[in-house]
Amino acid sequence: MITTFTENDLLRYLYDESSDNEKTDIENALVCDSELEARFFDLKLDSTLLDELFFDPADFTLEKIFSFSSNYSSSR
Repeated sequence: MITTFTENDLLRYLYDESSDNEKTDIENALVCDSELEARFFDLKLDSTLLDELFFDPADFTLEKIFSFSSNYSSSR
């Protein structure tokens, strides 16, 4: 039986959210299907790159948040 895996299946596998049976099926499919393996490694690379991003909010944004929170707590 041929099983088709979606990117969502691969992402669940990547983040260790698959069932044991699904993990086994995906691992077997990765060995046999070079296109699936390439898609998986693309997702793995994307995940690594996302983890390395640094988000730095603008000072104006932080000032607005701090202003709101200080006014919010003092009015209660």
